[in-house]
Amino acid sequence: MQNNKTSTVEDITLVEFVVLLIKQWKVMLGCMLLMIFIALLIAFLKPVKYDFTTMYSVASYETGEGVKRGLETPEEVIAKINNVFLERQRRSLLSDNVAELPFEVNVTNPRNTLLLRVTSTTEDKNLPLVERFHTGLVQAIEEDQSNLVEALKRSLESQYNAYSEALAAARSSNSERASELEAVYLEKVFLIERRISSINEGEASQLSVRSIEPVGLGKSFIIAVGLILAILFAPIAAILRIFMKKVTIAYRQKH
Repeated sequence: MQNNKTSTVEDITLVEFVVLLIKQWKVMLGCMLLMIFIALLIAFLKPVKYDFTTMYSVASYETGEGVKRGLETPEEVIAKINNVFLERQRRSLLSDNVAELPFEVNVTNPRNTLLLRVTSTTEDKNLPLVERFHTGLVQAIEEDQSNLVEALKRSLESQYNAYSEALAAARSSNSERASELEAVYLEKVFLIERRISSINEGEASQLSVRSIEPVGLGKSFIIAVGLILAILFAPIAAILRIFMKKVTIAYRQKH
């Protein structure tokens, strides 16, 4: 007589399922404690980083209409920084027995200003290195901008001398247009004087100032996320435990 093996599907009610979960309270508690421990570990071992910011005002002058303009646009200065000055300063520090730079340097231009914002994000312990890097970078920018300022001043002084001589000649002239030319040259001399006096050679308004709040995810946020994940994963761990038990029992029955 041949024995027919029949398999039955065990139905389970919601109440019974909840009871099974409750019986796995040790698994759920262990999972929650593990997740909370990991969250605390990450929160307290994660390095606290701050933004260190240097602000630099680009060399500028006033036009005849009183509009302030840079000798170079901020975008042009940033291009020089990214392609020349940053690498030069990086090589300079690395040659002074610095193994590697523990930060990156980001240069931006706040909208509708002639300012440059130089930012490095790193830990407090790296502040001396950040200060050295930012100081060297500002010096490189100032030197380059100073050359532009001197060239502009020489050009304006040359124009000033030429118009001053023309003004003196107009004043001593007896021609009918002498008074008209004198007014024109006088205005030119005044505008050039004003432009020379309005030249701003560019300077750093702050150097490596640390942000008040740390950047990135805070400890409280990490711990809160850890608690949420602990609550979510605890029942999942219990369900997996129940499933593994059922599979083990079924396997043993068939073998």
